[in-house]
Amino acid sequence: MIRIDINRLKDGQKLSSPVLDSKGRLLIGEGIPLDSRMIKHLKELGLQFIPIIVPGYEDITPLEAISRKVEMFMKKEANEIIKAARKTAMINPERIINAIDYVMNDMLAKSKTGIVVDDLRTNKEFLFDHLTRVCIYSGILGTALGLNDLRLRTLMIIAYLHDVGLALIDDESILNGSYITDNPDYKVKEHPKLGRDLCNRAGFPFVVNQSIYQHHERLDGKGYPRGLTEKDITIYAKIVSVVDVYDILTSPLPNRKPYLPNEAIEFIMALSSSAFDKDVLKTFLKKVVPYPPGTLVLLSDNQICVVKDCNNNLPLRPVLKTYAYLENNQVKYVDEPKIIDLKDHLNLTIVGQVDSSGKIIDYESSNISNILKDFEEENDKTEEFPKKILKKKIIRFKRSAKLVDKNRY
Repeated sequence: MIRIDINRLKDGQKLSSPVLDSKGRLLIGEGIPLDSRMIKHLKELGLQFIPIIVPGYEDITPLEAISRKVEMFMKKEANEIIKAARKTAMINPERIINAIDYVMNDMLAKSKTGIVVDDLRTNKEFLFDHLTRVCIYSGILGTALGLNDLRLRTLMIIAYLHDVGLALIDDESILNGSYITDNPDYKVKEHPKLGRDLCNRAGFPFVVNQSIYQHHERLDGKGYPRGLTEKDITIYAKIVSVVDVYDILTSPLPNRKPYLPNEAIEFIMALSSSAFDKDVLKTFLKKVVPYPPGTLVLLSDNQICVVKDCNNNLPLRPVLKTYAYLENNQVKYVDEPKIIDLKDHLNLTIVGQVDSSGKIIDYESSNISNILKDFEEENDKTEEFPKKILKKKIIRFKRSAKLVDKNRY
């Protein structure tokens, strides 16, 4: 499997994974040759990268935090939660707790997990997908932070319900994510309070309700709804706030394309000292996957490789499979691919993400390697947050419809 830009899809190429909607219904099947009608439909769904079958690279498979079956179950449950909240202004706590236990068991059984973007999520049913992903991402982050099972369960309940208050806002833009704009409506900013009150009526513990109310608060007091500062924000809200922003940035939305994972990391780093807890962020940076399996990357020695696998806690040192190399600005394809594990080749670094023609997709964002390296080195030396990193020009927005209201996130 290799991930390619949707604009480079050609008739006859085959998806390596099926495209499903949030109810688990098949939209386009795995292994079916694509035609122009199907490709047009994929573009309308807001997809940016498509995993396709490439001979010789069939052994490369997506990194899944949970099984596809469990993920689809969680999306269906999120759909039912939102429908019930809209219809009755009530939610069923027992049903939600059972769902969280189900996903926890699946997640904890996996030997290797990471916060990795799913290419085949659409822009049609954003809210259901968003609740599911923030729950999963928070679970991965909470596990890495060493939370015990009870606290991890609490965290994942909070993450699953963090935006449930949006269900009580009578606006169709809520479901597809088009409510996310530079200047959100005042009604949208009511959703933390609406979610807290909804969960309180359902009988959830105080810490759950409080954390849902706080997930848009920021350490410097510039969040909402109360403008709380670091000492008054729960650890659960601090965790959810980071992955909430990351998922919004990397999601396809009606008003913009998704950010690449490394671009989203840079955005978060720009807000880091003022908005997010440094211990949470440091752990997040170890678990997030800037280059998911199937991504084409250019190495410092001009080799073009496909990311094959990820090394735990070493997001910038994945296992690669050679694909081509650059010679006199020309792409030469390899006859016999070989495996390169970057944790064993410290002389090699990833320069940037490329497309199948060898063109750099986001060269400047490859500076994320230096940013993360500096972040880790500074945190190893001192408890003080590495403010020098923030002086770097690490944000280079290229989107025509960028998200500029940083306090919104």
